Formats: sequence, structure tokens, C-alpha cells
Amino acid sequence: MKPIVFVPERIASAGIELLGAECDVIAPWLKEREPEVAMVYEADAVIVRLFRIGAAELAGSRRLKVIAKHGVGVDNIDVEAATARKVAVVFTPDANSNAVAEHAVALMLALARQIAPAAEAVRDGRFHERGRFQGVELAGKTLGVVGLGRIGARVAEIAAKGFGMRVLGYDLMLTAGAPRPPAQRVDSQDALLGEVDFLSLHVPLSRETFHMISAEALARLKPGCRIINTSRGAVIDESALAAALQAGTLAGAALDVFEAEPLLPDHPLCRAPNTLLTPHISSSTEEALERMATDAAAGVLDVLGGRRPKFPVNPEVLA
Repeated sequence: MKPIVFVPERIASAGIELLGAECDVIAPWLKEREPEVAMVYEADAVIVRLFRIGAAELAGSRRLKVIAKHGVGVDNIDVEAATARKVAVVFTPDANSNAVAEHAVALMLALARQIAPAAEAVRDGRFHERGRFQGVELAGKTLGVVGLGRIGARVAEIAAKGFGMRVLGYDLMLTAGAPRPPAQRVDSQDALLGEVDFLSLHVPLSRETFHMISAEALARLKPGCRIINTSRGAVIDESALAAALQAGTLAGAALDVFEAEPLLPDHPLCRAPNTLLTPHISSSTEEALERMATDAAAGVLDVLGGRRPKFPVNPEVLA
């Protein structure tokens, strides 16, 4: 009997094909059906994007051996509960790094040149308002990168080598042997905030990073700073951010992620000025989606086949 893999959300066909050679795949979206939590209970493996696997789902799963995250952030998986039940968790950190980094840079450029409101003005027949959309150049400006992992390092590289920006970087968890991106390292977030014209966030969501960009942190930023977030929404206090934008102490914010998703149209950020919002699409490129699907499938097959996966989140389970 083949192992069963539950795939509750759409992934690239290459991942399904890779799994199909060795497993029975339950993918309700292929038949235009909604996923049901009960499908987890009969599965040997699950591949998730935003679908949540918490303690309750794990408690009801008699056969589950591995959960694969199609992406990087595992905050929708209760890793502690999975570890307690000897369920391996794997993820795909190499697959979407360039896609997310490019999106962060695109948001930074769009903020700097007021691309979104200028495009809207043309469509609305307000071409004559072009004088309202004066921008700033990135060359010579200072970018602060919080989180110098794969994505943050790539953003730093593009900014420094492509646009001639001065880049300051802060990462509390960066190990001594990690590659050094083209960023001047600072010892604290506070040391970075008062220096930067743009601030780009690339950290996982944890107790330490929850609301790390608080009202107090926002007050330390240079007047006219612009913020870009493609990591996790809850690393910013969204109420404080909306208030700062309304007060005009920030020049703008571009966000791809939000504390609660989907973002509701009555959220204060939707009414804040100089705000560019995208619906969690930073990793949504054809190339990245295919890499995430195949890497997640490979991780599942490795665990089911008794092999060590390339990117384990809880390697102690594999021992």
C-alpha cells in the first residue's frame, strides 16, 4: 500500500508528479473541492502553504510522519507539538529566496518613485497631476536590512551592487560561519533605525520578533523613512504603523504580509496614506513555485523513504 500525502492547497504540477510516482496524493483542489481537516487524519504526510497544522490536527493523526512547508515560515505549523509526536517537519528555504528578495526590491522602487499612485492618476485621467509624484533615487541612500539570511542577504546584494546604496544590516541570530552579505553589520536594531532611508524586514516570526517594529521603534526612524515588509505581518505593530503614516512621520510603507490574512478592506492600513499593499505574493513566481513544490515533495519522500531530508526544521526527530 502506497503512503498517502495530503496536499490541501494548490502547488505546481511538478511536485504532484514527483509524489505520484511513489505515493497516493489527496489534492482536493484538483477537483475544485475545499480541503477538510479530516483528510489530515488518514495521511502519512502533508504539504502545506498557509493551511494550519496545530496540536488538534496532530492529535487526530494516527499515521502522520512528516509535514512539509511549501515555503519558509513555519508559524502555521505547531512544530513543538509535531516534535513531541515524532513527526518530522521540513521546509524549502532555498526555493523562494530570490523571488522574495526581488519583490522586496520592487516594492522599495515603487515606494521611492510613487509608481502605484502615479499609475492610478493616469487611468483616472489625471495626467496633469504628474508634478505630485516626485520621487527619490535609491543611489546614495541608506538601506537597513533586518535579518541577513538568504533573502535579506540577497536584498543587500541587489541594493549595494545594483543601486549603489549604503547597506546596514542587523541579525541577532546570524552565525559566525554564515556568508557575509555586502552590508555593514551593526550590533543592535536601535543603532540601525536612526540611520536608514529605507528599512526592509526579513525575519521569521517568533517571540523575539513579534511587534519588533513597535511604536517606539517607529519613533526612532529618520523622518521620511520608508518601510518594506515581506517577512511576516506580525513583526510590525500595524496599528502603530498606520498611525505613523497618518501623522506623516514616515514617507511610506510597502507590505506583502499582514498580521491577519486576508487583510480586510476596513483595516487602518487600507486607509493610510503612502501605502502600497500586495496580497502575500512575494514568492509567487513560476520559478519559485515550482522549486517549492519539488523541494517540499522531495522532503516528504526522503522522510517516508527513511532518508535524511535536506532541510529539516526539527532534526532531533530524525535521530
